[in-house]
Amino acid sequence: MPIPTIQNPTLLFSEQVLSRLQSLRQLGRLELSTMVVLSALAGYLFAGGLWQIQILLLTAGVGFLATGCSALNQWQEQDLDLRMERTKQRPLPTGQLSPAVALLLASLSIGCGSLLLAALPGSMPLLLGMLAVIWYNAIYTPLKRHTPFAAIPGAICGALPPLIGWTAAGGVLISQKSLILAGTLFVWQIPHTWLLLCRYRDDLQRSGLPNIFKTIPTQRLLKINNCWLTSLFLCYLLFPLFGFIQSQALIYLFIAGLFIIILSILRKPADMQKTGSILQTFHLTNISMALLLTILILDRLFI
Repeated sequence: MPIPTIQNPTLLFSEQVLSRLQSLRQLGRLELSTMVVLSALAGYLFAGGLWQIQILLLTAGVGFLATGCSALNQWQEQDLDLRMERTKQRPLPTGQLSPAVALLLASLSIGCGSLLLAALPGSMPLLLGMLAVIWYNAIYTPLKRHTPFAAIPGAICGALPPLIGWTAAGGVLISQKSLILAGTLFVWQIPHTWLLLCRYRDDLQRSGLPNIFKTIPTQRLLKINNCWLTSLFLCYLLFPLFGFIQSQALIYLFIAGLFIIILSILRKPADMQKTGSILQTFHLTNISMALLLTILILDRLFI
């Protein structure tokens, strides 16, 4: 007769806690939300903001908004996530979290983020934060069901967090520096999204969403995407060109980093439709943006 296995209650509890934390990480898309927070912080420091309590309010506020928007997006698209290989392991399709709990967490997160941004000087950070939520969840997310080119207007979402940081530091909303920073984030969003679509183009077919590959073949879309990548790297060069990076050492480091990334992209296989090549370019594109934001943040430390 087999001896029943007795599980350690402490170990079982730890596994349950880790499972819940993993579900929350997926619901809030922690990696992407971190990039959003970095862009807001870079915008704050780029505007000459000081290292003081406002930074904590800004980063926590934007972080809560970003994770809340992600949770709300997954609640809105749970039917689509269930059909796609890339997303079917998310908390809602797997049943790890119920839709009601996800909606509650999204509401609490957006509410906390709004309160924190409201505590910042002036009303513009909060207004831009609310615009980001509305644009992402009420405009971009439904628009994906109606047009295959939703990524272009949706890229505005990526341009708003640095403006939240910029205005939190007291910067004028419309200025040369703010528009260059926000514009660079806007341009980055397009190849970021289209490369992901190309990598998981079979998922797009299964999802039932408007299929961009029926309008533009994959090879042609990748060539168009290369034009966006070229524009993105030209935008990067505006920062040292206009003297937006003060430290000479960081300028050299930034240009060297961009050079290595460009070489790595150019060394991809001749067959641009290979998924490994597309995924590599996707990651390198994200690394290039992380490099810019890190350089801008570090540059403020040396002033």
